[in-house]
Amino acid sequence: MADFLILGGGLTGCVLATRLKEENPSAHVTLLEAGPNEHENPVVLDPMGTFQMHNSRYEYNYATVPQKGYDGRQVYNAGGKQLSGSSAVNFAMWTRGSVSDYDLWAELAGDERWSYDGMLPYFRKTETHHDPKTADPEQHGFEGPILTTAGARIYPLTDTMHTAFLKGTGLPAITDANSGHPIGVAPYTENWHPKGYRQPAGRAYGLKGVEVVTNAQVHRIILDGNVAKGAELVDGRTFTARREVIVCCGAIRTPQVLLLSGIGPAEELARHGIKQLVDSPDVGLNFHDHIAMCQFFNIKNPDNLGLVAGSPLWNDPSYLLGIPADIVITDTAPPKELKAAMIADGEPNVTDSHPHLQTNRGHLELLPIYAPTEAPLTNLNIPFDGTCITVGQLNLLPTSRGSVTLESSDPSAAPLIDPNYFATEADRVVVRQAMRHTMRSFETPEGQTIIEGEITPEGATALTSTSSDAELDARIKKTAATWFHPAGSAAMGKVVDADLRVIGAEKLR
Repeated sequence: MADFLILGGGLTGCVLATRLKEENPSAHVTLLEAGPNEHENPVVLDPMGTFQMHNSRYEYNYATVPQKGYDGRQVYNAGGKQLSGSSAVNFAMWTRGSVSDYDLWAELAGDERWSYDGMLPYFRKTETHHDPKTADPEQHGFEGPILTTAGARIYPLTDTMHTAFLKGTGLPAITDANSGHPIGVAPYTENWHPKGYRQPAGRAYGLKGVEVVTNAQVHRIILDGNVAKGAELVDGRTFTARREVIVCCGAIRTPQVLLLSGIGPAEELARHGIKQLVDSPDVGLNFHDHIAMCQFFNIKNPDNLGLVAGSPLWNDPSYLLGIPADIVITDTAPPKELKAAMIADGEPNVTDSHPHLQTNRGHLELLPIYAPTEAPLTNLNIPFDGTCITVGQLNLLPTSRGSVTLESSDPSAAPLIDPNYFATEADRVVVRQAMRHTMRSFETPEGQTIIEGEITPEGATALTSTSSDAELDARIKKTAATWFHPAGSAAMGKVVDADLRVIGAEKLR
């Protein structure tokens, strides 16, 4: 019997298991993970292996229900199915939010522990920052398990790209996007190890003294009334816990496990013949994700200069030590347009002091990448041959809300995933601004030295910074997807309290 039984060996589960064991050396901590341990797999460790793991055995390979905001398309959703979860398959970007993001959490939760200042000690505890001489020691840590670097590689286009986005966006150059004030053009920060390999959470934290059980997919939490006693696996095995059961199954699987356990809204449970044990009407609601739009551009003179990954001349060994990216751009949405959009969406009490309208909110993020990243997700067939770059455009604070519900009571079946992408006018304002920032940047003199033209979907015309809202929206609906950052489906204040205890249950977080 475990003292602490953790369901889900992804990023959060691995960190939590390690820290619980450190703080409670005599406690028996058991970590259950649905997938295998791939920590020594070269595909997982290699930065370029990232591009091979979509639609593979390394992930769950989810698909959403048809999305009205994307013209009825179903959208691929990734989720790491292995020890360390999505930290073993992601791009390894190291991105901290704005001070205002966390302070709003604290205000809504009524608990200052969730504020930026409350979270900062844990941000620092996590990392070993790459530059202890010049980094702000109030903002960064230098003894944590995850090594983070920024500006570690200089690519052939680094200086030109940096200048193009400074001019095209009108934003300032900043040296640190992870200081709580990310607005500007900054060096891209990553948590690829400086020697060029991935740092999956379980590998980096070590899991010393933790009982790790892989290939152990959870079916349900075992409840005695409303008291958590353990968990049953899909294969029928059971594990029990003396002190607490802790669910760390991610934003897609967590609501599924809760619902299969009888924790959720009565109507949803009854539809699948599941007895309600804990009334929790908001399980699976408030689900949201980062809307991601990618634009692809052919570069000038690709054959002669080795400017982009895939070219035979792209051969500096340092280029293979991480994802081929060097800057990240963060900005707010235009406030007048955003305010009007929120009013049109029916948001109550939209004044200039509304949290979503503050000038320090990071509404959008741009990431130029020297490769045709995620082209298959947008139904484009672009060769990896050194001729194309990508600009990823993210809506960081979406207002569209969806749900995760059960398709059936079969724990092996994926749940119904409905992020409700691009459902609000506020989200449309943000993504349009991200696209226009990109195109204005490539319309600068510096951008024109790089870019030959946009690669468009079949039947579409190239966009410009003066394209109409309708033209931008049509492209988004046709090609936008996600960069796999789901959240909100077991919301604080609704499903869990500020200590992350499941409301209405005991010994369950």
